[in-house]
Amino acid sequence: MGREFAVRLVREGEVLWIEVRDSGPGRPAVQHVGPGAQRGRGLLLVTALADEFEIREHTVGKSACAGFKLVQV
Repeated sequence: MGREFAVRLVREGEVLWIEVRDSGPGRPAVQHVGPGAQRGRGLLLVTALADEFEIREHTVGKSACAGFKLVQV
């Protein structure tokens, strides 16, 4: 509790980036949980659906960034 976070959407050329930044320590990691688990699948789903994914380190905290290629219809 008390941890700050921000969500930002940025278009870079043909990629839409969704960035979630928080001030907490540590580095997010994909978890492999059992079928009965009620949490722990978020990052696994994001990395499976995104065209690009990266963790960006900051002086305080980090950002998880998912990139989605924009398609013209």
